[in-house]
Amino acid sequence: MVALIPARNEGPRVGAVVRAALARVNRVVVVVNGTTDDTAERAQEAGAEVIFSEPGYARALARGYDHLRGQALVQLDADGQHPPEAIPALIAGLDRADLVIGSRWLGEPGYAVPPLRRLGMRALSAWLQGLTGLRVRDTTSGLMALSPRAVSFFATSFPEEIADTNVLARAWRAGLVIAELPVPMRDRAGGVGLHGGLRGVTHGLRVLKLTWTEARGAPPPVKFY
Repeated sequence: MVALIPARNEGPRVGAVVRAALARVNRVVVVVNGTTDDTAERAQEAGAEVIFSEPGYARALARGYDHLRGQALVQLDADGQHPPEAIPALIAGLDRADLVIGSRWLGEPGYAVPPLRRLGMRALSAWLQGLTGLRVRDTTSGLMALSPRAVSFFATSFPEEIADTNVLARAWRAGLVIAELPVPMRDRAGGVGLHGGLRGVTHGLRVLKLTWTEARGAPPPVKFY
Protein backbone atom coordinates (compact mmCIF):
# COMPACT_ATOMS: atom_id res chain seq x y z
CA MET A 1 0.00 0.00 0.00
CA VAL A 2 1.14 3.53 -0.76
CA ALA A 3 0.42 6.82 1.00
CA LEU A 4 0.02 10.02 -1.03
CA ILE A 5 0.81 13.30 0.73
CA PRO A 6 0.44 16.71 -0.99
CA ALA A 7 2.72 19.23 0.70
CA ARG A 8 3.43 22.93 0.35
CA ASN A 9 5.62 24.82 2.83
CA GLU A 10 5.36 22.03 5.40
CA GLY A 11 9.08 21.59 6.05
CA PRO A 12 8.81 21.61 9.87
CA ARG A 13 6.02 18.98 9.82
CA VAL A 14 6.29 16.75 6.77
CA GLY A 15 9.11 14.55 8.06
CA ALA A 16 7.15 13.37 11.09
CA VAL A 17 4.08 12.69 8.95
CA VAL A 18 6.11 10.65 6.45
CA ARG A 19 7.77 8.57 9.16
CA ALA A 20 4.44 7.85 10.86
CA ALA A 21 2.87 6.84 7.54
CA LEU A 22 5.81 4.57 6.66
CA ALA A 23 5.14 2.62 9.87
CA ARG A 24 1.83 1.57 8.29
CA VAL A 25 2.40 1.45 4.51
CA ASN A 26 5.19 0.25 2.23
CA ARG A 27 5.71 3.47 0.31
CA VAL A 28 5.07 7.20 0.69
CA VAL A 29 4.87 9.64 -2.22
CA VAL A 30 4.99 13.34 -1.36
CA VAL A 31 3.84 15.78 -4.03
CA VAL A 32 5.59 19.11 -3.45
CA ASN A 33 3.64 21.96 -5.05
CA GLY A 34 4.84 25.57 -5.16
CA THR A 35 6.82 25.34 -1.96
CA THR A 36 9.35 27.98 -0.91
CA ASP A 37 10.88 26.09 2.01
CA ASP A 38 12.70 22.77 2.50
CA THR A 39 9.60 20.55 2.29
CA ALA A 40 11.11 18.37 -0.46
CA GLU A 41 14.37 17.82 1.41
CA ARG A 42 12.67 17.00 4.72
CA ALA A 43 10.27 14.55 3.04
CA GLN A 44 13.10 12.79 1.21
CA GLU A 45 15.20 12.54 4.36
CA ALA A 46 12.26 10.87 6.12
CA GLY A 47 12.07 8.20 3.44
CA ALA A 48 9.48 9.51 0.98
CA GLU A 49 9.60 9.49 -2.78
CA VAL A 50 9.25 13.14 -3.82
CA ILE A 51 7.61 14.33 -7.02
CA PHE A 52 6.60 17.85 -8.03
CA SER A 53 3.54 19.59 -9.42
CA GLU A 54 2.41 23.08 -10.24
CA PRO A 55 1.19 25.12 -7.23
CA GLY A 56 -2.21 24.16 -5.85
CA TYR A 57 -3.70 21.39 -3.72
CA ALA A 58 -5.87 20.01 -6.53
CA ARG A 59 -2.95 19.99 -8.97
CA ALA A 60 -0.82 18.15 -6.43
CA LEU A 61 -3.46 15.46 -5.98
CA ALA A 62 -3.96 15.11 -9.74
CA ARG A 63 -0.21 14.66 -10.19
CA GLY A 64 -0.16 12.02 -7.49
CA TYR A 65 -3.11 10.10 -8.92
CA ASP A 66 -1.50 10.08 -12.36
CA HIS A 67 1.79 8.89 -10.86
CA LEU A 68 0.03 6.07 -8.98
CA ARG A 69 -2.60 5.20 -11.56
CA GLY A 70 -4.13 1.77 -11.09
CA GLN A 71 -2.97 1.39 -7.47
CA ALA A 72 -4.88 1.63 -4.22
CA LEU A 73 -3.68 4.41 -1.94
CA VAL A 74 -4.38 6.32 1.23
CA GLN A 75 -3.98 10.09 1.19
CA LEU A 76 -3.36 12.46 4.05
CA ASP A 77 -2.18 16.01 4.54
CA ALA A 78 1.34 17.00 5.55
CA ASP A 79 0.34 19.37 8.35
CA GLY A 80 -0.08 16.76 11.10
CA GLN A 81 -3.86 17.06 11.27
CA HIS A 82 -4.61 13.56 10.01
CA PRO A 83 -3.70 10.72 12.41
CA PRO A 84 -1.64 8.06 10.60
CA GLU A 85 -2.97 5.44 13.03
CA ALA A 86 -6.27 5.63 11.12
CA ILE A 87 -4.61 4.33 7.94
CA PRO A 88 -5.26 0.58 8.50
CA ALA A 89 -9.00 1.08 9.08
CA LEU A 90 -9.33 3.26 5.98
CA ILE A 91 -7.53 0.68 3.86
CA ALA A 92 -9.76 -2.09 5.22
CA GLY A 93 -12.78 -0.04 4.16
CA LEU A 94 -11.80 -0.46 0.52
CA ASP A 95 -13.36 -3.93 0.70
CA ARG A 96 -16.75 -2.21 0.42
CA ALA A 97 -16.13 1.20 -1.20
CA ASP A 98 -14.00 3.07 -3.73
CA LEU A 99 -13.53 6.12 -1.50
CA VAL A 100 -13.33 5.71 2.26
CA ILE A 101 -13.34 9.12 3.94
CA GLY A 102 -11.95 9.74 7.40
CA SER A 103 -14.71 11.80 9.00
CA ARG A 104 -14.36 14.04 12.04
CA TRP A 105 -18.16 14.39 12.23
CA LEU A 106 -19.10 10.73 12.80
CA GLY A 107 -17.74 11.14 16.33
CA GLU A 108 -15.95 13.84 18.25
CA PRO A 109 -13.88 15.96 15.83
CA GLY A 110 -10.81 15.74 18.06
CA TYR A 111 -10.11 19.48 18.14
CA ALA A 112 -12.03 22.73 18.36
CA VAL A 113 -13.44 23.62 14.95
CA PRO A 114 -14.24 27.37 14.67
CA PRO A 115 -18.04 27.96 14.57
CA LEU A 116 -18.03 29.65 11.14
CA ARG A 117 -16.04 26.83 9.58
CA ARG A 118 -18.25 24.21 11.26
CA LEU A 119 -21.33 25.93 9.81
CA GLY A 120 -19.75 26.05 6.37
CA MET A 121 -18.86 22.37 6.45
CA ARG A 122 -22.39 21.43 7.44
CA ALA A 123 -23.78 23.59 4.65
CA LEU A 124 -21.57 21.83 2.10
CA SER A 125 -22.72 18.44 3.38
CA ALA A 126 -26.38 19.45 3.11
CA TRP A 127 -25.79 20.92 -0.37
CA LEU A 128 -24.16 17.71 -1.62
CA GLN A 129 -26.97 15.59 -0.17
CA GLY A 130 -29.63 17.79 -1.73
CA LEU A 131 -28.00 17.55 -5.16
CA THR A 132 -26.97 13.91 -5.20
CA GLY A 133 -28.59 12.10 -2.28
CA LEU A 134 -25.14 11.32 -0.85
CA ARG A 135 -24.98 11.59 2.94
CA VAL A 136 -21.36 12.55 3.55
CA ARG A 137 -20.81 14.38 6.83
CA ASP A 138 -17.21 15.47 6.32
CA THR A 139 -17.12 16.57 2.70
CA THR A 140 -13.90 18.58 3.13
CA SER A 141 -11.78 15.80 4.63
CA GLY A 142 -8.46 15.21 2.88
CA LEU A 143 -7.94 11.93 4.73
CA MET A 144 -9.18 9.02 2.66
CA ALA A 145 -8.37 5.70 1.03
CA LEU A 146 -8.98 5.22 -2.68
CA SER A 147 -9.42 2.00 -4.63
CA PRO A 148 -7.46 1.38 -7.85
CA ARG A 149 -10.67 2.19 -9.75
CA ALA A 150 -10.99 5.56 -8.01
CA VAL A 151 -7.32 6.43 -8.54
CA SER A 152 -7.54 5.58 -12.25
CA PHE A 153 -10.69 7.68 -12.59
CA PHE A 154 -9.17 10.73 -10.87
CA ALA A 155 -5.95 10.33 -12.88
CA THR A 156 -7.96 11.18 -15.99
CA SER A 157 -10.77 13.31 -14.51
CA PHE A 158 -9.83 15.69 -11.72
CA PRO A 159 -10.49 19.43 -11.31
CA GLU A 160 -7.53 21.76 -11.72
CA GLU A 161 -8.29 24.28 -8.99
CA ILE A 162 -10.54 23.05 -6.17
CA ALA A 163 -10.61 19.57 -4.64
CA ASP A 164 -13.54 19.58 -2.27
CA THR A 165 -17.24 18.67 -2.31
CA ASN A 166 -17.17 19.07 -6.09
CA VAL A 167 -14.87 16.03 -6.29
CA LEU A 168 -17.39 13.91 -4.38
CA ALA A 169 -20.12 14.98 -6.79
CA ARG A 170 -17.89 13.99 -9.70
CA ALA A 171 -17.17 10.62 -8.08
CA TRP A 172 -20.90 10.09 -7.52
CA ARG A 173 -21.62 10.73 -11.19
CA ALA A 174 -18.97 8.18 -12.15
CA GLY A 175 -20.62 5.53 -9.97
CA LEU A 176 -17.87 5.30 -7.38
CA VAL A 177 -18.99 3.96 -3.99
CA ILE A 178 -18.30 6.38 -1.12
CA ALA A 179 -18.14 5.50 2.59
CA GLU A 180 -17.09 7.25 5.81
CA LEU A 181 -15.34 6.12 8.96
CA PRO A 182 -15.05 8.10 12.21
CA VAL A 183 -11.55 9.55 12.71
CA PRO A 184 -10.74 12.09 15.46
CA MET A 185 -8.40 14.63 13.91
CA ARG A 186 -5.94 17.15 15.29
CA ASP A 187 -5.47 20.83 14.76
CA ARG A 188 -2.66 21.84 12.43
CA ALA A 189 0.80 21.40 13.91
CA GLY A 190 1.73 24.94 12.81
CA GLY A 191 1.78 26.68 9.45
CA VAL A 192 -1.12 28.29 7.62
CA GLY A 193 -4.30 26.46 6.58
CA LEU A 194 -6.07 26.76 3.25
CA HIS A 195 -9.51 27.86 4.43
CA GLY A 196 -9.09 30.43 7.17
CA GLY A 197 -10.88 33.77 7.47
CA LEU A 198 -12.41 35.51 4.47
CA ARG A 199 -10.52 33.23 2.13
CA GLY A 200 -12.50 30.34 3.60
CA VAL A 201 -15.82 32.06 2.87
CA THR A 202 -14.79 32.77 -0.73
CA HIS A 203 -13.60 29.20 -1.14
CA GLY A 204 -16.89 27.85 0.21
CA LEU A 205 -18.95 29.87 -2.25
CA ARG A 206 -16.86 28.64 -5.16
CA VAL A 207 -17.25 25.05 -3.96
CA LEU A 208 -21.04 25.43 -3.82
CA LYS A 209 -21.08 26.58 -7.43
CA LEU A 210 -18.70 23.88 -8.65
CA THR A 211 -20.60 21.16 -6.82
CA TRP A 212 -23.83 22.29 -8.50
CA THR A 213 -22.11 22.13 -11.89
CA GLU A 214 -20.68 18.67 -11.25
CA ALA A 215 -23.94 17.23 -9.94
CA ARG A 216 -25.93 18.65 -12.85
CA GLY A 217 -23.92 16.90 -15.50
CA ALA A 218 -20.69 18.57 -16.56
CA PRO A 219 -18.16 17.27 -17.30
CA PRO A 220 -19.29 13.80 -18.39
CA PRO A 221 -18.07 10.87 -16.29
CA VAL A 222 -15.28 8.59 -17.48
CA LYS A 223 -16.23 4.98 -18.22
CA PHE A 224 -14.08 2.03 -17.19
CA TYR A 225 -13.32 -0.93 -19.41
